[in-house]
Amino acid sequence: MKRTQNDQASHRGLYTVAAAVLLLAGGAAVWRFGDKPAADAPVAAQAAAPAMHVLPAVLTVPAVVASAPAVAAQSAASMPAVPGRPKVAGLPDVESPTESLRKVQLGLNGGTAEDALTAARTLQHCAMMAKAPEALFSVRDQPELMPANVRKAIKDMGGEERVSNETLARAQSEQRRCQVFDAATMARSGELFQKAHDGKAAGAAMAYLQSLQAPDAKGKADPALIASLQANVRKAADAGDPDTLMPLAMASGDLARDLGITPIQRNAYRNAYVQIQDERMPGMGKAMAKIIDAVAQMGSPAPLTAVQQREADALTTQIVDASRRARKG
Repeated sequence: MKRTQNDQASHRGLYTVAAAVLLLAGGAAVWRFGDKPAADAPVAAQAAAPAMHVLPAVLTVPAVVASAPAVAAQSAASMPAVPGRPKVAGLPDVESPTESLRKVQLGLNGGTAEDALTAARTLQHCAMMAKAPEALFSVRDQPELMPANVRKAIKDMGGEERVSNETLARAQSEQRRCQVFDAATMARSGELFQKAHDGKAAGAAMAYLQSLQAPDAKGKADPALIASLQANVRKAADAGDPDTLMPLAMASGDLARDLGITPIQRNAYRNAYVQIQDERMPGMGKAMAKIIDAVAQMGSPAPLTAVQQREADALTTQIVDASRRARKG
């Protein structure tokens, strides 16, 4: 959905707050669930891995602020922490610039659809980090931007209510690390997302849709393509894919509309995500629900009627059942 400059400006405060929510909530997720094996950890916990941090995708995708958690999760998954890699003074291990460059080159020069998606997410991560420190300083200097319910949700998870010096140092370190990519390479994330989607890589539909709806995307995307991607996103969500469910769960109002879902679907995706995460790691879903709801409330979601809630509950059951079958398979 195309937005005017005034529309984007009016949402700037929301995006900045959402960025801080993701960063601070990510630290809380690590605090509560960071000792779990990566293979067993749910999406949100992987996204919050100390070496990667949850990043403010809203800075580059303001039209779909609710997509930020998934983008952050994808970026984290593409660049895991590896023991023995160089450390930034006083900070956790991070992936080396050389390794990040290798992944992107593999995605651009041959490689599988999955390699292309990893490369695209790596570049998207770096695009986010180019603007992250500035946004974090804004939130640090204006703590009143953070709604009370958001601060409480983060505190309940064991996280910090304000942007810390350590969080700022991590963001600045990642910003410097990402300078390994030149402008020409950074501009190729779109083609990598398309390659991943065309090759049917898992999770690529959401990532490609987000890239096309970004305000800095070149040209206007084909409406037919957007509609097709939205349908594929719903299909992935209905199958119980956590990377797809989480951003949809946080969407509301115009943001949900841009992602192609109704209020009924958004409610079902939220509840299904929470239940699936709790089944994978007890307590994780309920903890993340506080953050999900806090962000969604910033978009003023309308309450469902009794009939709509029954429809949403039925869809929730279908999604959870599909997720269980996939895990067993």
